[in-house]
Amino acid sequence: MIEEDYKKGWRQHFPTYHFDDRDIALEEYKVAAKNLESEERVFLNASNVTLVSSAALGSLLVGSSSQLITVFNGIIPPYIISLILLSIISSFSFISLKYFSDRQRAIIFSGRKVIILRRMLGLSYGNIQLLLPNWRVEGADQPLALRLFPGWLTYAAYPFWIISIISSSVVLFLSAYFIKQNPSVFSSEFNSIFILLMGFTWSALAMMIYRSSLLDTHETSRLLFYKFISRIIGLPLTENIEYIVYRAKLAVYETDRLKVSTKNIKKFLIFIEDKDFYSHSGISYKSLARSLLGVIKIKPRSGGSTIVQQLTRTLFITNLSKTKRRKFIELALAPWITSVFSKDLILDIYISSVRFERRQFGVIEAMEHFWDEVECSPSNAQAFFLIERVSNIRSKLLVNKIIETVLSAKEQGLMSADDIINLVELYSEAVENRKIIADQAELLKLSEGVINA
Repeated sequence: MIEEDYKKGWRQHFPTYHFDDRDIALEEYKVAAKNLESEERVFLNASNVTLVSSAALGSLLVGSSSQLITVFNGIIPPYIISLILLSIISSFSFISLKYFSDRQRAIIFSGRKVIILRRMLGLSYGNIQLLLPNWRVEGADQPLALRLFPGWLTYAAYPFWIISIISSSVVLFLSAYFIKQNPSVFSSEFNSIFILLMGFTWSALAMMIYRSSLLDTHETSRLLFYKFISRIIGLPLTENIEYIVYRAKLAVYETDRLKVSTKNIKKFLIFIEDKDFYSHSGISYKSLARSLLGVIKIKPRSGGSTIVQQLTRTLFITNLSKTKRRKFIELALAPWITSVFSKDLILDIYISSVRFERRQFGVIEAMEHFWDEVECSPSNAQAFFLIERVSNIRSKLLVNKIIETVLSAKEQGLMSADDIINLVELYSEAVENRKIIADQAELLKLSEGVINA
């Protein structure tokens, strides 16, 4: 096992693996490598066969169209013949594209398995990426470096281009033949537009079919669209979203592995950050309106980001300085997140992944940072303390905000007098240990504000 994985809890990656079972893993690796080689050979041979068969079918359909119309003259209208031929090339193209997408999935999954087994056996190519690029199976250190769809100009898209070019040519010919047989359908000046539109529409449809067949586990068409928009507005998202999601889920598994109860943390997370969390689809229009009114100074300024938006910002947006564009992407991706994750899983990922303090990501790191140990059953005071520190990158003691939130929690019955006393002690210890920046006057104001109120 690679040393860094061992240090960071490698058992979350390979829970059933043992160091004395290396012979089993080695045999499995050999089988996986052979399967990968076999899948690649099948893909290559099928590409060659498709090139020949597509060209042959296209020539046959184009060459036989006039003969078929002559044979069925008086029995079937000419436009029906054109539609039949069009359905034949469409069906062939659809089946071929689905076949190649399945073959590509098989290749990628076999490649990912090879990488996983290689890591289990203790082999890593480290930083030798100039010789062995990490996006290829030969040099990758993590399986999700291999993407189901690596791009339109890669080997994975060659079958698409073959099928698309030939089938589009046939569609163009059949469209022209349809116009010739039915000259009264369109005005002559629109004939060329119709023919070109039919070819373009078919090419776009074939592209959508092939790309949607190679969506990864958490990818959707909506996500692809917003990734495209984000590049246009100059705020690109994290390149490998699937890997980021994998790491986020892995953080959840690590929290579970350490048997940390997040019940109280979730309670205060919803109370402090997003009271309507379970009733919206990632966007709280009420909070958004309140935030806008704060911007134009009609109401006091307040954050309008939901828990889902905050999670989007943490996981997928790399440049946080472009505030307006960032907000747009947050609002765009929030419904996508709620469509691919359950609300409970979103809370788990948030707690295990977001930044609680400067360079402290996830509740485990936050606990170790503030208390030098992991609290498996955090109290109400500890849960409140942790959630209040979310994204406080300046490590400041926000006295007025804490007082207001604590008093509200007390009114709601979420915190008792003892909980509040324990909370003040937590802040005092954090200030004393220089984990939070504050002076004695601020601590005194906090104590008087929450205990004596």
